[in-house]
Amino acid sequence: MKKWLSVLLAGAMVLGTLTGCSGGGKKAENEVKTLDVVWFSDGKEGESFMKLADKYMEENPSVKIELIEVPYADLENKIKNMINGKEAPALARLTNIGPFQNQLVDLGEYVSDKDAFQNSFGEGLKFVFDGKILAAPMDVTANGLIYNKTAFEKAGVAVPQSEDEIWTWDEWKEAMKTVMEKSDCKYGLVYDKSPQRFTTLLYEAGGSLLNSDLTASNFNTDETKRAVSFFKELHDEGIIPTSVWLGSENPNNMFRTGQVAMHFAGSWMIANYKEEITDFDWGVTYLPKEAMRSSVPGGKYLAAFQNTGVEKEAADFIEWISKAENNAQYCVENSYLSQVKGNESLDYEYGKDFFTIFSQELAATGPQPGAEWGYQAFTGAIQNDLRDKLIEVLAGQLTVDQYAEDMDKLITDALEELK
Repeated sequence: MKKWLSVLLAGAMVLGTLTGCSGGGKKAENEVKTLDVVWFSDGKEGESFMKLADKYMEENPSVKIELIEVPYADLENKIKNMINGKEAPALARLTNIGPFQNQLVDLGEYVSDKDAFQNSFGEGLKFVFDGKILAAPMDVTANGLIYNKTAFEKAGVAVPQSEDEIWTWDEWKEAMKTVMEKSDCKYGLVYDKSPQRFTTLLYEAGGSLLNSDLTASNFNTDETKRAVSFFKELHDEGIIPTSVWLGSENPNNMFRTGQVAMHFAGSWMIANYKEEITDFDWGVTYLPKEAMRSSVPGGKYLAAFQNTGVEKEAADFIEWISKAENNAQYCVENSYLSQVKGNESLDYEYGKDFFTIFSQELAATGPQPGAEWGYQAFTGAIQNDLRDKLIEVLAGQLTVDQYAEDMDKLITDALEELK
């Protein structure tokens, strides 16, 4: 009898040990379930996240959320090492879904209503892949146009005040030339030396990098050539200084000096310029259009990982933090745009009207920019060539037609490698 009792007790101990083990979500029956969150911060995002997490834990005492903060440079390696060690985190803040696409939870299997959850987000970051909801957009940025308000007023040039007044490319170009002639600005525009920023013109021209299902190049087109030619014209006519794209000058610093009428950058510069510009007034206006309006979204996601034992709890938390009121709190505190429907115009402490314009730019942007730049295995493979060969065009070393042909081949080769 004693022998059988010992065997039963030993078996119970082994079973208890097994049920207590999991990955980044620690779980046992009738115990608090812990969600480990791998996180990086650019500013105070971690603090804002934990404020919301504390509120969630008050409402859900059976869940404990623990933040594992890492530098952004170490983020992917940290998560990969955790997965390889069979200790995947329950959740992570990501900029790139691609490396973990096969390890992420399909949130649609766990949220209360898959269609309602998916449709609670507007256009912007791509988060649905092959019908699977692999993450939720936490915050987004948008490319856009910042201008020297003092210089425009001195030149007597009015910027568009509504979406009904948006300039065409030619009108935009003439406005910048006028400000150069009638103000103290030496240049009309500084343009970030970024392939992602450049493609805003590509999309506005009606072009794209890929076809609609992202399976083939769409680069060698008249629309591409129009965008590249226009960008070259702005340089050749001295509207854009060559010192940025053909050199190493910082466009932010140039705009801060007051010698440039406009900066083609994005929503992230609002907080920066609020602190850094004191010598002139500045503002945000609408991007111009050619064939259509477009911006390009960027931003971060919150995703859950498989094989943690707490997939349901992680998905429940993502659904909760993605509610309009919770997402709004996070975005306002960190000066981000929101992709959540209903949060198009938030009550920011500074620059509310500026953020509204950036939000309208995102709303006017079709799905292609987000889909292409969300395909980060692809854009990562071609973006340096996209930029460097464009620099050759600006320098007169490559024709526009050659650029379109060369990039078309490089894009096709990159897609083949990704099969």
